[in-house]
Amino acid sequence: MEKFIVELIGVFTKKDLPDDYQQFLDFRVNIENKELTDKDKIAVLRIKNTTSYHILFLDSYSSMDEIDKEIEESLDGKIYNFNTRKILEGHINA
Repeated sequence: MEKFIVELIGVFTKKDLPDDYQQFLDFRVNIENKELTDKDKIAVLRIKNTTSYHILFLDSYSSMDEIDKEIEESLDGKIYNFNTRKILEGHINA
C-alpha cells in the first residue's frame, strides 16, 4: 500500500501562525498538554490530496528519523520532498 504524501506548509512561531491553522495547533496543544512560548518553532504539514493538517513542535525532535517515525505511525505518510526534509532538518539542528 502506498503511503500518504506529506507536504510542508511552513514553519512558524505561535504569533506568526496563520489563522487557518490555529484550530489544528489548538488540537495538538491539548493532546500533548503543551505550553508554547513565542520562540517555539511549529511546522505545519498537509497530507496531500486531503484537507488534513498535522502540527509538529520542532523542539520535540532531535532528528528527522523521529519525525519520519511519527509521520509513518500516526499518518501512514512519508515526506518525499528533499527540500522539505532539509528545511525541517535545518530547524531541528538550529
